[in-house]
Amino acid sequence: MNRRTFATCCALAASWLSLFDAAAAEIVTDSPVATVATLQRGLIEAAERPGTTIEERYRALEPLIVATHDLPYIAEFALRRQWSGLAEADRERFVAAFRRLSVMTYAARFAAVGPDTFRPVEQSAPPDSAGRAEVSTAVARADMPDVSLEYLLHERPDGWRIINIVADGVSDLALKRAEYQRVYAGGGIEALIAELDQQVRRLAGG
Repeated sequence: MNRRTFATCCALAASWLSLFDAAAAEIVTDSPVATVATLQRGLIEAAERPGTTIEERYRALEPLIVATHDLPYIAEFALRRQWSGLAEADRERFVAAFRRLSVMTYAARFAAVGPDTFRPVEQSAPPDSAGRAEVSTAVARADMPDVSLEYLLHERPDGWRIINIVADGVSDLALKRAEYQRVYAGGGIEALIAELDQQVRRLAGG
């Protein structure tokens, strides 16, 4: 490797590390509003890095998505009818596939957000007795009505985590449950994991 190539590689590595740091830094989840605000800030910071690929955004956003969402809980709830009958190894494989899809979805769909994309975050009401809370915000669209977002979060020992998102009245978790039940009924856990992996590849452009 010549000196110029080495310098170029170092510059690319530094750029990627800067992207990672922007999304991973200052992850605050000590309140429902803080968790959602942290998510939105991280999405904006990752999108504002010029020239990044979807794979780079995926790696940068992964710690942010994991820290602000309870992905194992969501995965189990989406497959609740079959969960008790799954072997532990299959549960782990499904949760891993769900995690990959969740992160890739954010990397693909929030590539062009900016400081004016999200409306202010507001907590709808105090947390209930079950340790759950709702947070409201919206996505602004040019010359179109905003898309309302309602985040449902629950409290864990290490902070508040997102467990569902309702966009314009449509529950993401309800959609996932319906889709996953249908795929599982047609081919079991192997078919479901394969479907999630295929969705990851489509989002990545592969």
